[in-house]
Amino acid sequence: MHCVVVNSHMWCEWARRMTFRSPRSQPTLQGHLRTVRLYMSKASINRFSSSTSNPTSNDERGSPRKAPQAVPVTIQLADPKALIEEISQSVHLVKDTVTATKRKETDVEVGTSVPNFSRLMYHYLMLSKFRLTSLVVMTTMAGYAMAPASFELSTFLLCSLGTTLVSGAANSINQVIETSFDAQMARTKNRVLVKGHLSRLHAVGFALGASTVGIGMLHFGVNDLTAVLGAANLILYTSIYTPMKRYSILNTWVGSIVGAIPPLMGWAACTGDIGAGAWILAGLLYCWQFPHFNALSWNIRPEYLKAGYKMMANSHPRLCTLVSLRHTGYITALSLLAPALDVTNVWFAIESLPLNAYFGYLAWEFHQKADSKSSRKLFRFSLLHLPLLMALFLLNKKYWVFSQEKPNEDNTPIAVMEDEEKEPFRSQKQEKKVDVYLVPNTVAEVGNLSCTQSKIKAIEDNLLTNVAVALPTTVSGKQNL
Repeated sequence: MHCVVVNSHMWCEWARRMTFRSPRSQPTLQGHLRTVRLYMSKASINRFSSSTSNPTSNDERGSPRKAPQAVPVTIQLADPKALIEEISQSVHLVKDTVTATKRKETDVEVGTSVPNFSRLMYHYLMLSKFRLTSLVVMTTMAGYAMAPASFELSTFLLCSLGTTLVSGAANSINQVIETSFDAQMARTKNRVLVKGHLSRLHAVGFALGASTVGIGMLHFGVNDLTAVLGAANLILYTSIYTPMKRYSILNTWVGSIVGAIPPLMGWAACTGDIGAGAWILAGLLYCWQFPHFNALSWNIRPEYLKAGYKMMANSHPRLCTLVSLRHTGYITALSLLAPALDVTNVWFAIESLPLNAYFGYLAWEFHQKADSKSSRKLFRFSLLHLPLLMALFLLNKKYWVFSQEKPNEDNTPIAVMEDEEKEPFRSQKQEKKVDVYLVPNTVAEVGNLSCTQSKIKAIEDNLLTNVAVALPTTVSGKQNL
């Protein structure tokens, strides 16, 4: 292209000089150049020449001078095909660049809207806040394992999977509502909806599908109580807690209730009801979230303030530290109450006391100093405190039930049925012996009455009529008595 520019500049310079030579003939000269030959190569221009086709002028013939004729110009350069090739390559280069740019933009759009399966699964995990969902599922599993009932693997797996789907759906709806606010915070600006990896409509569809399947698993695969608790937690998190974060600091208390429900779900899935142990677990989870979240929010107060969230760390910093300290004391009290309610043994209170005491010490230090260092120490230890406390609770629970005997339809123990299958003839013989001498022995024990045969017959008929329901089912009839 530089050759084209140089040659064009030289041609324009030549035309300007010709115009200055004969100013009166400028209108005539314009547009009358018959031949312009441009031969271009990458070599430099060596010479510039022009020649006329009719060297004879009108002055030599004696006639009046006329306007000069158009002068053909030849710009001699090397390689006559270079210009066409250079222009073609330049045009193709521009076209290829534009096409590649459009193809790249199209690929980005397609990759963003329709990612492959592995990337889509990764986006779903990020949309459901996989770490938070894992914590919720772990507390649900802990509630199931600590319940005083038999362990059923199928119910346990369905409860865990249903809780995972419901929690993921709740977190997805939370991100849909807070997309514009997440973009203003450094902690949340890289979420999938903020980056545009998934559309908000896609996220809503995922949340509806996950919540429907999850609650269906809890209802049909576990029990109604667990499904009701899961649906209530979903509504509480998405419809009350999430909007309240922008209006009142009470959102922390509502969010703690949301975190306390999963162990109730696990307990209800195992036993079918909610006992004292379930409320102890729920209370521990409820109180644990205050020092955990308040310590977390303390170091990101500017971000919450920028996004417009109402948090204790911003508006009530003294209350933030005091509430954290207060609830560590509640955790210690609940740990001591568990043996008194016959949920765990006494060793749980003894073993958990040093753990809770150090947790309380870190909360007291956070309350006194109220700085980033103390809040960071409290937050990090809270991540270690909860799994250790749950492990101690599980190891020291009072009642362990590994299996449960289920009676048959006739209320006959399973062990008796197995013995009858092994020795059926001996069992029938013993039953017949007992049935034959049942009524006479009963009559003799009443008062050793000297009864005749007819009176004994009447007593037998009376017994068969009035207490037939109480007799064993092996009694076939009146003839066996």
